[in-house]
Amino acid sequence: MANTTPTFLASYSNRSVDASRGRRALVLLAKTLLAAGYAVAIVILPPQMLFILALPIVVMLLATLWMLPDRRTFPLAALESVFPVYFVLSIIWPIYIAVSLPGLPWLTPTRMALLVQTALLAYSLATSSDLRQYISRVVRSSTWFWVSFLVWEVMQIVTLPMSRTLVMSAKMFVDNQFALAGILFLGCLLFSRKGWASWVSKTLVILALLTAVDGFIELHLGYPPWAHYIPSFMRVDEGIMSVVLGAQARTADGLYRVHGQFPLSLVMAEYLALVIPFVVHSIVTSPGIVRRTLLVLALIFIMAAILITQSRLGLVGAMVTFAAYPLMWAYRIWRGGNSGMLGPALLFGAPAAVVLLLGIVLSSHSLTTRILGGGAQSASNEGRRIQREMAVPRVLHNPIGYGLGNAGNVLGFTNPGGYMTIDSGVLTIVLDLGITGLVAFFGLLFAAINQGVGVFLRTTDRELALAGPAAISILVFIVVRLVLSEENSFSLAFLLLGMILGLAARERAGRGEPATGHLAADPPQDTPIPVAASVSVARIAG
Repeated sequence: MANTTPTFLASYSNRSVDASRGRRALVLLAKTLLAAGYAVAIVILPPQMLFILALPIVVMLLATLWMLPDRRTFPLAALESVFPVYFVLSIIWPIYIAVSLPGLPWLTPTRMALLVQTALLAYSLATSSDLRQYISRVVRSSTWFWVSFLVWEVMQIVTLPMSRTLVMSAKMFVDNQFALAGILFLGCLLFSRKGWASWVSKTLVILALLTAVDGFIELHLGYPPWAHYIPSFMRVDEGIMSVVLGAQARTADGLYRVHGQFPLSLVMAEYLALVIPFVVHSIVTSPGIVRRTLLVLALIFIMAAILITQSRLGLVGAMVTFAAYPLMWAYRIWRGGNSGMLGPALLFGAPAAVVLLLGIVLSSHSLTTRILGGGAQSASNEGRRIQREMAVPRVLHNPIGYGLGNAGNVLGFTNPGGYMTIDSGVLTIVLDLGITGLVAFFGLLFAAINQGVGVFLRTTDRELALAGPAAISILVFIVVRLVLSEENSFSLAFLLLGMILGLAARERAGRGEPATGHLAADPPQDTPIPVAASVSVARIAG
């Protein structure tokens, strides 16, 4: 019989090797010292730095993922099962109802779902080269978006050494990879598949209606309905809870400001404003008078919920939709060329309608006060003006940026209540990531808007047309950033970016156009992906 001993790794065999007594003692000593070191570190490190002890474990997990063989399949079914849970929880679950453990971020069901979702996505990307190339092709289809995204990511790293609170900045960077970059990549995958964009748009509207109902109940009670039913072990901090669950009324008018499941009334108003483009789009495109009537009533109800938040930014966001969507829709009809004079009439009449709407607002003292502000809002307006003046010399002193999470401390503005605050997302980004980071961040947003509007104007597919309202929502998000620094809606915004990119990939595939870059053309939905091997999304999902 021929010798079957392999010629590679000849010096290795499967024979058991008995470690010597000295080696076993050395290994035992090393384990003991490591355990003792961890015990000492737990005692001497402050709670906010305990996460450092998990870094070796994280590094080993990442190294394990990197070494995994390419299986060319990934658990798509699991991703599609976890995503709806995360998506719904990210909107309905209050972030302040959580379990707080030393050295760890607040543990909420939303974060646990995000952790599972991110783990599945990381495993999928590590073990499927087809998936990596597919998502890369979708993201890189817009060079403007891709370059802006990379620069934004790089600036988060570049500014770390300049941070006054390095630990906090590092944690925020990691959070951004989970809640923003990961969500973007997942969106590029899911929304390039039929059905997901429609599901998300409908779910956004339903959750907005539930939020509005909850808001009116809160207005009647004078506090959130669940305020007295939060378990003691999930009340993260009584000081924070008293502020979050309080009236949040302005000193000037004393009116109760509804905030629902969100930490601030401003955040609730922003969420409702981000949903309005999808409601308006549904009103325009839905068949049947009954369905359209119900959607109009839903729009009125959501607008009423914005009013009870006493937040101007929600009404401003709604005005952006009412001004931008008719223009986009009218231009689409005109480009279609099958509407006779209707298209041009709508297109050229839309600006007049916007002017008329502005005239109505200015002619009503109540509307002018609610949207543009009045005496009760003068303190906020003055505070933002002072913050802008204070920010200029600090940006000029360090145009590169001071690191994530440092904008408030660098600006040093204190409101009349004695709290350090910053009331503009633009100021937050430029102080954190510098001028380059600011340009990159808004660059990727405008690149997505350009792509979404383009898809809306070209397509005749009902689901692909959702790229249009998604683009308007991103425009609303940009406008709101002028007066709001809170980042609660960032995950939703990046999900909408993924929606636009995914729908754009499907639209290009339908036209048979190649993507930019060195990769092959984008695939039609549910057909083989033309990458290194011809494997469909369903097939590589196993």
